[in-house]
Amino acid sequence: MREPLSYEIARRATEAALDAARAEGERISVTVVNRSGITKVVLADDGAGPIAVSTSRLKAYTAAVMGITTGEFAEVAASPVMAANPVHLVDPQLHPVPGGFPIITGDGEVIGGLGVGGAHGGVDARIAGAALKSIADLLT
Repeated sequence: MREPLSYEIARRATEAALDAARAEGERISVTVVNRSGITKVVLADDGAGPIAVSTSRLKAYTAAVMGITTGEFAEVAASPVMAANPVHLVDPQLHPVPGGFPIITGDGEVIGGLGVGGAHGGVDARIAGAALKSIADLLT
């Protein structure tokens, strides 16, 4: 088993997300959690509201514990299978909204999750994806 998610990875990922958002003129919050969903780092840019902070954490949590993006999870949550067990009954912290990505090592192990909140879901997802690309060298 690999070393758990390091502070260095979490810090660099959150800073990269903030930089990517600022480049697009967005004011977001970004959260990185470990594989168990425990918060490692959270940054809220000037102008990011409280909903941005809470949704970034929920998206990071969902991506980490489910091992898929929150966009993919949204599709699962909307499936007929989930009608019998709605997401909020399975785990009230699961958030089926785009903008969360699992942090996965080069050998396929999920070591955490990154969530972006505060912009539109598609924009949040693009920013989160850019942040993960920027730390790819740390995940090998």
